[in-house]
Amino acid sequence: MCVIAAIAAIALPMVLPVARIPGPATLFAGRTPQGVYLQVVAHPDDDLLFMSPDLLRLLARGARSVTVYLTAGESVAGMRDDRAPIGYAGDRQRGIRAAYAWVTGARDLWRRRMTTLGRLPVEVDTLTDLPRVQLVFVGLPDGGDPRADGGRGALTRLWADPAGRTCVHAFLYRGACLSHGDVLDMLRALMRTFRPTVLRVLDPSPPPVGSDHPDHVAAARFAMEAAPPGVEVIPYRGYTIGPLPANLEPAEREIKRKVFAIYRQHDYRAGPGHRYDTWLERMYRRWPGGVPARDPGSSR
Repeated sequence: MCVIAAIAAIALPMVLPVARIPGPATLFAGRTPQGVYLQVVAHPDDDLLFMSPDLLRLLARGARSVTVYLTAGESVAGMRDDRAPIGYAGDRQRGIRAAYAWVTGARDLWRRRMTTLGRLPVEVDTLTDLPRVQLVFVGLPDGGDPRADGGRGALTRLWADPAGRTCVHAFLYRGACLSHGDVLDMLRALMRTFRPTVLRVLDPSPPPVGSDHPDHVAAARFAMEAAPPGVEVIPYRGYTIGPLPANLEPAEREIKRKVFAIYRQHDYRAGPGHRYDTWLERMYRRWPGGVPARDPGSSR
């Protein structure tokens, strides 16, 4: 088995009480979705901003869900202010845990353990009251971090070098210098472990109008390359939804705003602003009619 060892397990104290306001379970009532839903994103908050309310609906209805965050999301924390970048990455994790717990109606209590997938040590967090909900933090460098090996764009550079000449040390859980193949091996081991039936990613081939975060694109391409045959793949548009019409119903927007507000309490860089309002009012799948037979972003 590729999952080698669990080396730590702790329960986290509840950061926020479960809010006593109408929650997602009321809005998204329905049958429990069958199968295993795996989300692979670049940063803690990509799932809340660009895959929701689809993701929130799944969680509220009791789906088996695993969300993977490839980068630590540290960006430039500690370079332009006195924030410790590792501390900021931990804050973002706490925000995500609190948001997921609220959506499910559970307490913000998690079992955390370290394990190894391929050559990568990763953190796997399991919601104590609802073990069907898990989060995986891989901790590679954020694309905006110039402190990574080789500077900015670590994940993009790894994707662009399938021959493996480029290697980058993880920002969190440091170990061996990791290559394109190491990231793929980790994702393939993860998919063998969790056996997803549906894979959700961000846009692997953004349209020429507007621009998306390079980390979003690289994370999607890695995930799609690692996906086994038969997995349904659903890509979502990222930053490029900005110019598109707001398409969420008022109740969906309200729930999405509440969930992101819980996360935002832990992310000092996610301040108020028009750009967040834009993303909280929209959600678009990249290819509503289905994924092309061969994605143009594939390295194959």
